[in-house]
Amino acid sequence: MKKIQIFSISLGFLIVFLLGLGANVLFFNDDSIEVYANNNMETIVIDAGHGGYDVGSIGYDGSYEKDLTLSIALRTGRKLKELNPDINVVYTRSNDTVDWADNEEDDLIGRVIFANEQNADYFLSIHLNASENTAAYGYNAFIRSNDPASETIANSIDNNLTEENWLYNRGLEYTNSYPLYVVDNLDIPSMLFEVGFITNPQECADLQKTSNQELIAECIANAYNDYIVSTIKG
Repeated sequence: MKKIQIFSISLGFLIVFLLGLGANVLFFNDDSIEVYANNNMETIVIDAGHGGYDVGSIGYDGSYEKDLTLSIALRTGRKLKELNPDINVVYTRSNDTVDWADNEEDDLIGRVIFANEQNADYFLSIHLNASENTAAYGYNAFIRSNDPASETIANSIDNNLTEENWLYNRGLEYTNSYPLYVVDNLDIPSMLFEVGFITNPQECADLQKTSNQELIAECIANAYNDYIVSTIKG
């Protein structure tokens, strides 16, 4: 019986000691806990418009929208990870294949479902515009009218592009005037960004250049990173 009492007391002491040690770890290693908590602090789904069976608009030079959107989307994701490795970047597609049925309705639904499955905090869809008027040019963003986060980010993208003398701005548009399934059916900050007009000869040629794709990607990535960092700190 005496031995059992001694063991009980020793065991009790050990438990108290370990609890105390655990408390010390919690209080004195706060920085490491914060770093762990901020790992992949936000998830952004970057959607390269069209793909696979759907070539999108056809450029003045015969190029496909789906190829340009993929290139710019991947560059944007890489730039964002370079700026902030903690941000989780996920692509709806990273090559010329799509994981949903070959029809437009299922295609759009599939992208929304994918974003929800990824628990995305932000959704960005990259597209190019087209017009029978080959003189039409410029970039613009489409967002919901009740999405102040995306409005702030869109204005930041515009400011960044303007500072780089990429003077093709057509202004901000809201989906109450131009309904867009992938924007309207998500409950997170969502944006469809039209990079330019693939049917404009000069703009189409400009968008083919790697240096210009890198510039656009960097301006978009900086806007998202600045907003995400300011929100986390705020």
